[in-house]
Amino acid sequence: MPATRASRTRWVTVVAVTLLVLSLPFIAAKAYVALKPEPRPPSSFDNPIGPLDARMVPNGWAPYIEAASRESGVPAPVLAAQLEAESKWDPQARSSVGAQGLAQFMPDTWETYGRGGNVYDPKDAIAAQGRFMKHLLEQSRNSGYDRHPYELALAGYNAGFGAVQKFKDIPPYPETEDYVVRIRDRTAHYAQRLATPSGGSSAGTSSGSAQALPVRREGS
Repeated sequence: MPATRASRTRWVTVVAVTLLVLSLPFIAAKAYVALKPEPRPPSSFDNPIGPLDARMVPNGWAPYIEAASRESGVPAPVLAAQLEAESKWDPQARSSVGAQGLAQFMPDTWETYGRGGNVYDPKDAIAAQGRFMKHLLEQSRNSGYDRHPYELALAGYNAGFGAVQKFKDIPPYPETEDYVVRIRDRTAHYAQRLATPSGGSSAGTSSGSAQALPVRREGS
């Protein structure tokens, strides 16, 4: 009787071990799927962006924007769309919270990036915009966050990069989300058309109606 019980025990052990070994690949596959990072949300900034169309830039300021683009690494049409969003191209603009000039710098930020220039001088303001966006783009690219670096840099310009770091994404503030969407969707307006393989042309970003960003909320 003891020998029979021992045999049954060994048989049960062998079966259990066999089932465990056979199930290991499935367990590993499920663990991989669970741990695999989510892909970065798509962005129209993933598409090629054409050179700046100087005809779209008022007052002959296109060379200043192109210089800021070389400084920052941000395409010139994106910077142009940003200036439109910031001040509607008004170099004397003032906001209710104290932002000033064409690029709407707060006084403390201007102290860092203005380099002694005049915040109401378009040439100085656009140059400072380029320097500030260069810093923000570097932070965005080094962050490892699942969002296009241009979008993160723009969000940092609007809300401060500390807010981007807090949420590890575009902060879920309506003003900031709308700001990024408006710039993204207006970029094509300032870009030269690019030739496509089909013989048509494209500015590289959508110029249609604004669509909401696929924002990942904290904890989602």
